[in-house]
Parts: sequence; structure tokens; C-alpha cells
Amino acid sequence: MKDMIKNAVNDLDACLELRKEVIEKITKNKLSEKEIIEIVDTVDDLSIEEIQKLGSNFRKFPLGCDLVEIGIGPCASSLTLTEFMENCILTDYLGFPIHICAYALGDIAEKEGMTPLEVFKTIHNKIRVPIDLDHFGKYGAMRFPKEITHCMGECYYKGPPYMGCPKNRIHKRLIDKEKEYSYEFYDWVKLSSTVCINVVGEQGGEEHAAPLDEMKVVAEAAKKYSRGLEGIFHIGDGYDDLITGLKSCIDLDVDVLVIEGAPFNRAKDRLKAFAKAVAVSRILVKGGVVATNGAYEDECRIGLRSGLNVILSGFSGNHHGYMCGYSPKTAKRGNFGVPRVLRIIKEEIEYNKLDTRILDKNILKAIAKGSKFLNYNNESLIYPNNLGGHFIGDAHWVAVKNSNLYNNIHSKTIDDIGEWNKLGLLGGRYIAWGMAKVLKPEEVYISDANKWVEKTTVKILNDAGINAYGCNGDDKKVMENADKSFITSFIPEIVLRIKNKINAESLI
Repeated sequence: MKDMIKNAVNDLDACLELRKEVIEKITKNKLSEKEIIEIVDTVDDLSIEEIQKLGSNFRKFPLGCDLVEIGIGPCASSLTLTEFMENCILTDYLGFPIHICAYALGDIAEKEGMTPLEVFKTIHNKIRVPIDLDHFGKYGAMRFPKEITHCMGECYYKGPPYMGCPKNRIHKRLIDKEKEYSYEFYDWVKLSSTVCINVVGEQGGEEHAAPLDEMKVVAEAAKKYSRGLEGIFHIGDGYDDLITGLKSCIDLDVDVLVIEGAPFNRAKDRLKAFAKAVAVSRILVKGGVVATNGAYEDECRIGLRSGLNVILSGFSGNHHGYMCGYSPKTAKRGNFGVPRVLRIIKEEIEYNKLDTRILDKNILKAIAKGSKFLNYNNESLIYPNNLGGHFIGDAHWVAVKNSNLYNNIHSKTIDDIGEWNKLGLLGGRYIAWGMAKVLKPEEVYISDANKWVEKTTVKILNDAGINAYGCNGDDKKVMENADKSFITSFIPEIVLRIKNKINAESLI
């Protein structure tokens, strides 16, 4: 595996081989701690420039999610229900996923004379974007005393190294309040798109999070209802703590890895440690999406260059509003972090020419339509289903599938496509994979503007026993060889651009 990682710095084919091997081992629960250590050690031996290149490679399709987005926390215990609703409506209009802090909904509910779930249902019924559930325990929404819910974020403000809470607070829970509404537990999970668990208790942070046994209960509930599962861990010392966090998340079969740095990054070389954590996570993450819920501005920037997909932020009052994008002496409660994080992302993409783009409403809608299209005989084909040893879609597709946008959008499905002996596919991504997998034509002809995407799709289809042939990005050649050709994109401007040149059939 060591040689594969070194080759993967400059060779996308080596990345594909490594990704397939890791996915197979994780799926079969055969990835050992020794192999995790080997991956961490090998990446640690690379230069900072090589680490960034490696991580960026694994963000390319189909090695991982090739989009970047902001997850937005709209809630805080100090808000009224009306203010919370308004924050959610604005977030939904922007097209970013909502990150729900369950304890805050419990506090808002208490002020409004409602149950925590009633508050959740109130906003769930008004928005379309995916909802990410955090601070959720074995009794449902966690509840904390005021010194935690109204914490001013001194640890982030003061900066590293983290030596415990500056005010000696602990992760104190109001368990009786949680138990009062424990009957709502599964309804919360059903309304969510993804659910977060936190494994920092295994990293020596017992004062900062719930025990792992409790997180197992939440993880099992998420899996029971096919919700995406996110695992949060600290960078810590950048080595032993990193390995423990990764192993704990993999043992719980998480789909998304979420890295917390800032004061919880105690490594001697902070930026290399953050870049390393992102790059290693890119190799190991099952669902192809790597996020951060806590990173100073310089960590956000090095993380984006190293393959980061998601940066959590929040409205004023929400603790995620200051946890990402700021620096010591500026990271404080009251910050509205979204504009800062958005600026950082846009600058990094433009100045460093990152091969990625920001997820927006149009892309989110396209993923929703694509997820709905990838149904055959009432069964979904998307992640964690796979083709040729690679997942069809990533964790983003699962999140969107569990959203109101998906529920209320109309799309054809593969059931609506006839059977053809020679099938032409204009575009070599997940939609093409799903069509080829279930329609089982005698021959498939594929073109894609990205030569490596086309070559990789052909290889993956061939590995799955499908006779696929690349056409070097030549759509006309596909049309000439196929009985019927389809444009596999669900993004309208791309479909129109292709249809203006060639008369292939659209799926939208």
C-alpha cells in the first residue's frame, strides 16, 4: 500500500487502484489498524506539496466527491423560534445543507412550550435542502446546562494548544430532560438526511463528548433508516490521536469523515497535520466526502488544497459561526461565519485553480433528479451500491435522497428507458454507470469531455463484465455506433449545450 500511495501523488490510475482496494477492505471490515497506521505514516513522509496534490487527486470523480460546500448551522439556544425559522429559510434559499444542533432545538422548544421534535418538524416541513443532525444521543436531542449552550468559545478565541476548557467546563448533560423526550428518538432520525456521531471520547476527550457506546446506538439507528452517518474526530497530536479517531469512525462504518482542528490541533506542525488528516481521510473515507467542523482560516485553506469537501459554519449565536474560517483573537461567539467561509472557498478555488466547484441550488437539484433517476424496479442504485468495486454516487447523493427536495421533484427513472443492443451515453459519470448496469446492452459507447473520466468509466464497466468502448470525447462517434444515445447530465445548461450540437435524447 505504501508504494501505491506514493504513486498516487502523480498517477490517477494508481489512485483508482488504491481506492478500490481500500473500499473493498472497509466494506468487508478487513481494514486493519496496522494498515491505517501504514497509510498515515506514508502520507506523513510526503512533502506538504505532495500531500496537497494527493488529497486533491482523491477529490476527483470517481475517487471522491468533487464538490465543495458549506454546511450551515441556523440554530442556537439564545434564538426565538421565529429567528430560527428565518435562518433556516435563508439557508434553504441559498441551497446549502442545514446542520441542526439538537440541543438548541430542545432549548427553543422549552421556551415555546413545544417538544423538541415539534420544533424540528416545524422547520423540516418548510425546507427542501438536506438536514444534518448533530448533538444527538441515545435519548434523542442532547441537553446541556447554560454554561455550555451559551459558551463564548474561549478555547477557539485563545488558540492552540488545547489543554482543556479554559473555564474548566466538562461535557455535562441534563439527562433527565433528554429522557423526558426519549420516545421521539427514532422520529428525529427519520426526519434527518444525515446523522453525526462524535468519537473524541476515544481520543482522550472524555470531557468533550459522549462515550463511544452511546454513539454506537445513534450509528445503528442511522443505518437502520438508511441515513448517512458522519464521524467527528480531533486531529489531536496529529498521529496517535488521528489514528484512534480514524479507526473508531471506520469501526462504526461512517460514510463521511469530519475533522476538528483549531485548538484541537496540537501537532507541532499544525498545517501539515491538518493537510495530512484531510489527505488520509480522502483515502479512507467510505462515502467519499471529507468535512471539517472546526478549523482556523489557515487550516481551511490548506484543507481545501488537500481535498476538503465541506466546511461547517453558522449564523450568529450558533457555535459553528466562529469555529471555521477565523483565527485566534477573532474566533468568538457572535460571528456570522458563512460569508467568511464562502470568501475563503471562492478565493482558494480561483487563486489556486482547484479542480472543484461550489455546490449550489442547481447542482443540488441535478443530484436530486439523478438520485431519483437511478431507481430500477423501485430499488435505488446509488451508494452504497457499487459497480466494478466502486460506489455509484457518494454520501452527498444519500443526503439529497433523504430530503424534501428529492421527495417533491419529478424525474424519469431507468424504468422509463427502453432496452437497446447498442447504447450510447454522452457523459461518463454515475448516471451512465447505473444505466449500463441495469439495462445490460450488448455494447455501450461512451464519450466524456474529461479523458480520464471516460477512460475510467470504460474500465469500471469492463471490470463489471459490461462491453464498454470509449469514443475519445467524440459525441458524434457515440451516435454513429449506438442504436440510441442519451445525454446523462441533469444540469440544464450542459444538456442544452450538447443538444445544440447533436440530437441525442435528454433525461430531463
